[in-house]
Amino acid sequence: MPVLCVAAVVILLLSGVLGGTSAPLPETKPTPVETPEPGNEEKPAGELSAIREQAEKIIPGYRCRHLVQQLDDRMLEDFLAIYQAVANFQTEVEFPSSISVDEMVALMTLIYGNCPELFQIDGNATYYYNSVDRDGEKMVTGISELSYHMDEDTYRRAYQQCDRIVQEVVSGAAGLSEREAELHAYRYVTGHCVYDLSTPYCGTPYGALVEGRAKCDGTGKTMQWILEQMGIVCLSISGAPLDGGNGHQWNVAEIDGIFYDLDATADLGNQGDKLLYGRFNVDNHLIRDLYPIGDGYLSCFTIPGTDSMSGSYHARNHTRVESDADCGPILAQQFSQVIQKNGGSFAIQLAQSAQVDELSRIFGKWEGTERFLKEYGVSLQGFGYYSLTQPETNVYQFTVYRDS
Repeated sequence: MPVLCVAAVVILLLSGVLGGTSAPLPETKPTPVETPEPGNEEKPAGELSAIREQAEKIIPGYRCRHLVQQLDDRMLEDFLAIYQAVANFQTEVEFPSSISVDEMVALMTLIYGNCPELFQIDGNATYYYNSVDRDGEKMVTGISELSYHMDEDTYRRAYQQCDRIVQEVVSGAAGLSEREAELHAYRYVTGHCVYDLSTPYCGTPYGALVEGRAKCDGTGKTMQWILEQMGIVCLSISGAPLDGGNGHQWNVAEIDGIFYDLDATADLGNQGDKLLYGRFNVDNHLIRDLYPIGDGYLSCFTIPGTDSMSGSYHARNHTRVESDADCGPILAQQFSQVIQKNGGSFAIQLAQSAQVDELSRIFGKWEGTERFLKEYGVSLQGFGYYSLTQPETNVYQFTVYRDS
């Protein structure tokens, strides 16, 4: 006879980002299913199984949920049980089929991190799971004591506010290409939200969209919500430094068939020519090397990405410096353009951090700046400038102004 066990799990998978602590993610791959459950047999290509048809009806943007799409029908059925329980503010869930602890954590990771519309659930709370021992393996049969930081009435009103804003942003991108629509969403979120750890809903889309104050998980889930509503595949992922520092959440978006890492948090509060775009459609190293995704997360899901920076904002706008030989011509062109406009800001992204150090040495003194630009036929006469750097992205920004 199986023995019933009850265990507690503290959910900090995504709430411990930029100002918290990250909990370990699953460390082993979910047990493969060799025999489909009755009714879940493989369907011909293009035909959805019954459980996937149900998921499409229940989950907004289901076909854009890249990680949810990776679930087999057995796990998807359990995921839907959790999803509907959270949507209805239930505190307990009984799984249609028992799953391993690792699989349960993977499903809860999706609920907390990749279902932006379910922002009523409290990601900092402890929940419990019920399990039985079967053939020496602990199998989870359900979870209990789910917690919410909004009551149902408050959430319904908050959801309507968020959805109205999301639909306005989506409408503003009508007729645009995927890349242009993504940029439209990015500029809206960064221009209407500032980074803030202090508000109760800073980790939610409500914090970013309505209050205009959020941290990285609030920003990431907001970008996912908007892009999915535009029909763009987008997922949220998180990682933490190997030295145990604060974790971070960002997005991976599929643009024109290629998955790019995207991090709007790096530009929060910036607008117009002050935007840095240091983590806009970058490769799978720039952010992930700083915040490695947990082995458990990777063992449960395949996280897409690209090794190339050719699709990044700076590469496509000819402001990415790949070599020392590129630096002078790119800077001269950018300085000339803002001088012709009687002042303004521009940013470039350098491939190597050593290049940032060299620019800091040159532009740290007025004489060095004049000498450098003069070689390319650019004069700063009548103008002043100041600069800033974003070291983790190798972005260097210059602001040129009329010298009074």
